[in-house]
Amino acid sequence: MSSSDDTKHVQTELDETEYDRFREFATENGLSLKEAGREALIEWIERQQRADPADRAFTVLDELADAPAASAETDARDEDDLVEEWSGEDFTLADDPSAKS
Repeated sequence: MSSSDDTKHVQTELDETEYDRFREFATENGLSLKEAGREALIEWIERQQRADPADRAFTVLDELADAPAASAETDARDEDDLVEEWSGEDFTLADDPSAKS
């Protein structure tokens, strides 16, 4: 750690429950409150710098929600090029609801 001339002090307030949780965590990890607070702040800063809210991983669900609804199925009977090509052929499509059983 740097000398005291280079350091700055940070202060915050916690309610009783937050303070108790923080104190317990510090004790369980063999840290003083000062050490635990410093480590928590540094970790939080590093985590924030790593997460880019513009990253596609965070926006892909919004993109999907905005996309027009699409069907996973294609009905070949509606495809003009295929219907034209098949005209005059003697067969029915297996999934044709109008096909006679």
